[in-house]
Amino acid sequence: MLYNSPFVPPQLLQKGVPAYLFGGLNMLRGNAKGTVSQTALASNVATISVQLQQGATPVVGDYITVWGTALQSGLFNVTRSLITAVSITPATGAGTIRYALVGTNQSATADAGCWQMEIGETAESITNNSFSVPVCVQAPQEDSQFTLPLSVTFPTLPTAVTVSIQGAIRDIASEYTTIGIVATVVTGGQTVGPFGQLSLQRGYFYRFAVTGLTGTGTICAKIG
Repeated sequence: MLYNSPFVPPQLLQKGVPAYLFGGLNMLRGNAKGTVSQTALASNVATISVQLQQGATPVVGDYITVWGTALQSGLFNVTRSLITAVSITPATGAGTIRYALVGTNQSATADAGCWQMEIGETAESITNNSFSVPVCVQAPQEDSQFTLPLSVTFPTLPTAVTVSIQGAIRDIASEYTTIGIVATVVTGGQTVGPFGQLSLQRGYFYRFAVTGLTGTGTICAKIG
């Protein structure tokens, strides 16, 4: 997407609603639920045979909660595990869902249970020396300084990267000034972030800036 452009208007930050500046969350999809008929495990990857009964078809990156299965002492029962693969036939709602699970290998075996999916965030590829879409923040009338929570995560870690937050009175590239570093990755590990809080002055627009990228990865960044 072409950010920092008159063709991409800033978001307006709303109280209680996170604004995604990198990546996103499609809250219109809704959650889903259904039943489990079989479970299997191979090389620490669980595969459950499912029937979708209600809601949107899960996709990779959504979260799954499973309960009621019995094999391996209920090993397949998980809470908000990240979905790594989905194969569900739209016409029937039958198929399989996969997620990471450490345990003893098991071939597909009948194992009754239930599952529920919650929509997950989407990430986007990191580009060096790039900027996020900006957000317009209305400061409280009685305060000259205010605190906002923010989160910067890397579903796929690059080798190294630095993410800063910048502010400006107008949404003009030349006016943005760096306020501080909010996330860093060094040699494959995140050393600053993912969650933080910033006390911001009465700027009107804020954005994230990406610098020092080596390797490839994905990013999801939001401000509340």
